[in-house]
Amino acid sequence: MAVRTGITLTQKQRLGLGPAMRQALSVLALPAVELAETIAREAADNPFLVVEDSGGGSAFDYALATSAAQEGLGDSLARQIGLQRLDPVTEAAALYLVGELREDGYLDTPLGELAELMKLPVAVLQGGLEALQRCDPAGIGARSLAECLELKLADAGIDRGLARSATLRLDDFAQERWARLSRSLGQPETVLRRIARLLRGLTAKPVMPAPETAGVRIPELVVERDGRGGVTVRLLASAWPQVSRLPADRPTLGGSELRALHDRAGWFISALSARAETLLRIGTHIAATQQAFFAGDHATLRPLTRTEAAAALGVHPSTLGRALSGKALIAEARVYPLSHFFSQALPAGDGAISAFDVQRRIGQMVAEENPAAPLADDTIAAQLKKEGVDIARRTVTKYRKCMRIPSSYARRDRKAPGRDCPDGARGS
Repeated sequence: MAVRTGITLTQKQRLGLGPAMRQALSVLALPAVELAETIAREAADNPFLVVEDSGGGSAFDYALATSAAQEGLGDSLARQIGLQRLDPVTEAAALYLVGELREDGYLDTPLGELAELMKLPVAVLQGGLEALQRCDPAGIGARSLAECLELKLADAGIDRGLARSATLRLDDFAQERWARLSRSLGQPETVLRRIARLLRGLTAKPVMPAPETAGVRIPELVVERDGRGGVTVRLLASAWPQVSRLPADRPTLGGSELRALHDRAGWFISALSARAETLLRIGTHIAATQQAFFAGDHATLRPLTRTEAAAALGVHPSTLGRALSGKALIAEARVYPLSHFFSQALPAGDGAISAFDVQRRIGQMVAEENPAAPLADDTIAAQLKKEGVDIARRTVTKYRKCMRIPSSYARRDRKAPGRDCPDGARGS
């Protein structure tokens, strides 16, 4: 048998990413802190990259950019107070009250005693306390359990006066005396049931032990009310350094190494621009979808899945995932990870339904159930399947616990509320 050797040329199509695209995707995935580190490294290695002095940014932008750092409670409160642009006396009073807080966030000492100690009018300290109580976490600076719950209800979108009145009638809420509550508070039962659901999910302390968290999260987008009932979104320029490329004529660059560095500098700046544009588009889409949330109703988040957002923005879901990872926005002096505004999707008969939607439906079913025969988790799962949602009983149980809804047995026996909702399943 003869063996023949030769060379055969064939053509194949293969999808590949060029260096510019690879760098763009890599830069898009970086959180602000890592991006700043990457910019510093690139500038150190590439003589054509110039990092511009960001010291010209406003003090307000700087305060916003630094408020997201994982820091002590006192530092965090001081930064938030600084964002409120108070007069110097009120700001000093608020900062003084920060030092008087207990570890759990309560303020024990009466304002009268503190006013005498500081030689200040009580009204000045009252103004400082109001500024402190506008800070995060909700309930900070409360002087009683009732005031703590009042502040947390107000943070969830309940009118402050109504929240104050509701905390004076906790027993009626626990016993679900809707008619009596409706007469005393002047509210329909639907509003009262919403308050009851919120109360079930509140903790008794302003500050709870924080779980271990990731490192610093700096917001890169600012969402602000525009004064006309809407919101605007802008990039927080001070979140990362600004970069430019030194001009150069390619023929004067000489060797290939310099040309490669010049090209790389251009790709890097293009990647930074694309990243900023993508984040701004995502932030604008979030703001348009969650207008009620940014208008102050923090208990309202519309269902929004990553798949839906990617389709609306015309990007691949994996690109959206890179853009969301480790990114945050700031609104009303509070920092939210972008992922906060997205929910999981569950299979439904006509497509996908968000986990948020399912949780809301579960809450509605429990609110409308017969008190003498509460719905068990498997019954709820069966009803949801009839409505076209493919969900397992254990998922219903998980969602119910996350919503601080007791088991059907505990709902039947009101003497043991929340008995099967362990501490580990409760949020703050």
